[in-house]
Amino acid sequence: MKRMLAMMLCLAMVLTTLVMPASAEDAAYRTLYSSEISSLNYLTTATTSEFAVAANVIDTLVEYDKYGQIKPSLAESWVYDAESLTYTFTLRQDATWVKADGSFYANVTAHDFVSAAKYILNAENASSTANIFYSVIAGAKAYYQGTSTPEDGKEPYPVMDFETVGVKAVNDYTLQYTLVEPVPYFLSMLTYVCFMPVNGDFLAEKGADFGVATSNENILYNGAYILSTFEPQQKRIYTKNESNWDADNVFITSIEQTYNKEAGTISPELYRRGEVDSATITSETSSAWLLDPETADLIHPVRQSGFYTYFWAFNFDPKFDAEYEPENWKVAVNNVNFRKALYHGLDRLNAKYVMDPDNPETLIFNTITPPEFVSLNGVDYTEMGALAEITALGLDTFNPDLALQYKEKAMAELKDTVTFPVKVVVPYLASSSSWADECVVVEQQMENLLGTDFIDIIVTASSESGPKTRRAGVYSMMKVNWGPDYADPNTYTDPFYEGTYNWPQYATEYLDENGTPEYYKLVDAARAITDDMQARFEAYATAEAFLINNAMLLPYGYDNGGYTASLLNPFESQYAPFGISNERYKGQHLLEKPMNTDEYFDAYDAWLDARAALAEDAE
Repeated sequence: MKRMLAMMLCLAMVLTTLVMPASAEDAAYRTLYSSEISSLNYLTTATTSEFAVAANVIDTLVEYDKYGQIKPSLAESWVYDAESLTYTFTLRQDATWVKADGSFYANVTAHDFVSAAKYILNAENASSTANIFYSVIAGAKAYYQGTSTPEDGKEPYPVMDFETVGVKAVNDYTLQYTLVEPVPYFLSMLTYVCFMPVNGDFLAEKGADFGVATSNENILYNGAYILSTFEPQQKRIYTKNESNWDADNVFITSIEQTYNKEAGTISPELYRRGEVDSATITSETSSAWLLDPETADLIHPVRQSGFYTYFWAFNFDPKFDAEYEPENWKVAVNNVNFRKALYHGLDRLNAKYVMDPDNPETLIFNTITPPEFVSLNGVDYTEMGALAEITALGLDTFNPDLALQYKEKAMAELKDTVTFPVKVVVPYLASSSSWADECVVVEQQMENLLGTDFIDIIVTASSESGPKTRRAGVYSMMKVNWGPDYADPNTYTDPFYEGTYNWPQYATEYLDENGTPEYYKLVDAARAITDDMQARFEAYATAEAFLINNAMLLPYGYDNGGYTASLLNPFESQYAPFGISNERYKGQHLLEKPMNTDEYFDAYDAWLDARAALAEDAE
């Protein structure tokens, strides 16, 4: 592989003529990918790459247009009754399920949403998004608990009849959801995977094979595309679903994704040669291409359309090898001054140069919830309540003097219980060169500041994806992310509240006499406020500030700055800061030539003007 790569790089050096990528008339979008999906089961998955598959093959009740407005999809219309807390959706009657070969299987009906709910709410199926569903639907949590296996020594929850759950097919094309409480953001939740339908007959037919990532025949399709070819670690081909109710708005007829573990390295040259239609562009590549007249117009800035937040998570329950001294780390990380030394010792601006050497400061924010995610009366959530002071710090969270003061406090407090330097295991995905570079920058910067008498950062390559590495617990400190599922700050509590990351329940400093984390109580208080949005947002700000002020994590910012290469217009994609809308290819066209930087900003200005005009019309 290395020899082949070397030959390709040599070829690149002697290229005298730039071959343009495929024309828009081909209507086939070709990309590379380096990490294979592990499941096609959209009702249980929780990874971005698997969300992307589901987004393109399964339609939802509603969808977003390119300006961020909710539009009908499988539901033609809906009404909400505030007194009964019930949404009633009228489904279109021309939506169908098809098999992987495109042949008809059944009509999409309201019963499919009931079947999906039953599946998700069965704890044995281990849906990663069940908590999102049962957090808002009446009776759903009690039903879910009744299907779960009790912990040793604890009484089982009562087994509930599904009729107690607020999901009902009134008839074939009328669906009702009854909420547990007023949820002003409920419609925004419906583009997420846990509200996708599944055909009950097919689910029963497949049994345990449903969604298993060995065959594209293990799921049905009702979306814009069919996964017509699925050869793990070889290729995936999405073909336009001609039976889709909205096929006229699907312009790219096929999406061809080829597996190559070196995708991030070789894709720029293949893009130059017209063999793929998008490429990973590192800061080094963008710097070189912008200086070369033959390549300067092939790339444009990355659009900050997603609201994935990135942060460095601490592992309070380490599972890594004994050589890295997990018990030593566990004691150290439970010391607030140790964590604050790392919090104030991380120079995010320095680290972000790896992602965007031109404007790294645009990628940084100080909170878990990104700015501009939600606002109230013109005030951004990140500037409310206890978060206002944190946001106002800007880049000043990096404070060498404070970092060294906390270091000295930590070493004094831990001198009899911790061996210094503390080994800090920092993994990255081996196939990502930028992630590797970022970790090395963080290692050098933090060790230089805090001293190798305090910490020994050990950067390790992992062949497993980030989520798998995190779930295995084989890290001390790791860059991770979280994306929103709906338009409310509560969505950013999900990974921490009995969720994805193995704390706060393992952070012994902040447990009450009953073992309940302080953070849980703060979130509970915020969730209980449903009739006063100002008070609700401020309560969530208090909970979020608790994590940050106690350095339970290190806020980091966005992760997709710099430049990108693609034959897609980034302002044609569905736009929403939550759910899976941004993963969809529906509505997009292939450009005849790449968009350059000037064209990007012209298109961005036009998009802003059009969106502002729509907002004015809505007032």
